[in-house]
Amino acid sequence: MIATISEAGGVELVRSYTRAIVAGDFIAYLKLLRRKYGNTPIALYLDQLQVHKARDVRPWYRQLDIMPILNVGYSPELNAIEAVFSKVKAQFNRNRLNCLVNKTGFNVEREIRAAFAAITAKHCAACVRKSLHILDRYVN
Repeated sequence: MIATISEAGGVELVRSYTRAIVAGDFIAYLKLLRRKYGNTPIALYLDQLQVHKARDVRPWYRQLDIMPILNVGYSPELNAIEAVFSKVKAQFNRNRLNCLVNKTGFNVEREIRAAFAAITAKHCAACVRKSLHILDRYVN
């Protein structure tokens, strides 16, 4: 799963994969992101996933005028998307349990989309503010 959130827009762009994400997938995502935002400045706060730092990926940040900001290792509380993913996982698991209890069909892809659709811009903004508050405490 690759997802982008913003304080203003909430969940902005989500791509789901049934396998591990490779450099080509992430480069394609970066290109989609640039197309979506045109000339608007983009800074991405990234975790330590290897593909974010891959040799094939690094030149694309400059080429697409995207500023990568790598999170400190083992500090998911500083990355707002982690809180969003937590909410998505909780929603997904509730839906899965509901389907099991009620013995109804469960479509993984549909339920992932529904879980992301349940995330509001207000929730994303709160996650961003919380991460910034924690980061500010680290810095100051």
